[in-house]
Amino acid sequence: MKLSGIRPELRLIQGGALVVALLVLTLIFVEESKTLELYSVPIAIALLTIIGFDYWVSRHAPLLKVTRKLPNNLSFQRWYDIELTLENQMNNGIYFQVRDHLDSSISVQHKQEFQYIGAKQRTKLTYRIKPNQRGDHRVGDTEYCVRSILGLWQILWLDNNAEQVKVYPDFRRVNQQHSLKGISNLPINGLKIMRKRGQGTEFNHLREYRQGDSVRQIDWKSSSKLQKLIAREYQEEQNQHIIVMLDAGQQMNIETETGSHFDAALNALLMLSHTVLKQGDWFSMQSFNQQERWLEAVKGEQNVSRVMNHFYDLYPDQSYGDYQQAVSDLLQKNSKRSLVLMVTTIDDQNAKALLPALKRLQRHHLVALVNIENQALAKAINRDITHISDADRYCSAIEIKNRYQAHLKRMTKEGIICVECSPERLLPHVINTYLSVKHSGML
Repeated sequence: MKLSGIRPELRLIQGGALVVALLVLTLIFVEESKTLELYSVPIAIALLTIIGFDYWVSRHAPLLKVTRKLPNNLSFQRWYDIELTLENQMNNGIYFQVRDHLDSSISVQHKQEFQYIGAKQRTKLTYRIKPNQRGDHRVGDTEYCVRSILGLWQILWLDNNAEQVKVYPDFRRVNQQHSLKGISNLPINGLKIMRKRGQGTEFNHLREYRQGDSVRQIDWKSSSKLQKLIAREYQEEQNQHIIVMLDAGQQMNIETETGSHFDAALNALLMLSHTVLKQGDWFSMQSFNQQERWLEAVKGEQNVSRVMNHFYDLYPDQSYGDYQQAVSDLLQKNSKRSLVLMVTTIDDQNAKALLPALKRLQRHHLVALVNIENQALAKAINRDITHISDADRYCSAIEIKNRYQAHLKRMTKEGIICVECSPERLLPHVINTYLSVKHSGML
């Protein structure tokens, strides 16, 4: 523990100001200044001695032991309770304040008030934090503000106990997913329960015939032996390859009430990885632009954490995505036929370049484009029209939206699966797209 500062208490400032004011008034209105001089000097020396003594005896580091209870991993924009346990190892009680030094990206709720802790006593304090950025963050040193014995000074001490924490996207829903067999049972608005086309392609086991089973499922040889109808049970084909291409360019920086387009995309895609790996398929992911990252194909539910750790601190930059270069990079890394989900936000700068890139990709893979609706555009369309400028803005927004829709229709005619949704609806749409393709046997 080291000394980090010292400041006078309010009572010392007020008392000093009062003494100075009295001396000035006395000099002005009292004629016998010699008598005043006779007493003022000893009084001033006495006061300064008391003030100096209070500082001197309080400048030794307090024997305080602090223990911080902090989760190693935090979730983006969630409140957490942080518990500080303080133990006073001295033979006297003290008044103190305590706070942790935090990154500017972390919101804090903490009552800053002096509290008393008795000799050889222990106390617990709780404050709340909310991380507002993903990535690696620092919960810094603990700072104590200890009131001096006479209460004239505040002595600041710094305890070197900083910790590193990781802030992930909010995965509360992942922990609620217990079973994903064919469809997700996660209660998400907009997630459709889809009927399977057929009964899968991989044989699983034999079972008794049930009403509604197809005649083609009946195993006649086993039925003859057991003298009852036996049906073959099939399962969805596993070991399919799913690749996500995530745009990390400027257009993904559009802000919404719950974060940027990129935040919504990252949340949804990491949840998608959980679904894919739970289904027994392979999952790989590439971010493209200046922030390019590549995760080679992984399989098995245990690898969800590997996917999260690879992308949790990724942020988009301010340049426009190069779709052709991104496709070239992907084709060099993976040639096995896969479902490729490209997640982006179309705008005037990139719309024309997108179709040729997707057609190149389509020669080797099944391609799905997931377009996150431009929320700035949607806001302009939904805004009330009260002035001529509002009408102009509305017409311009509609014109731009129509151009985007025309691009999507052109891509659909080329055989590209096109999905368009708001950031809030992205999760059910990407899961539905994956499951629809899987159930249809298109791969």
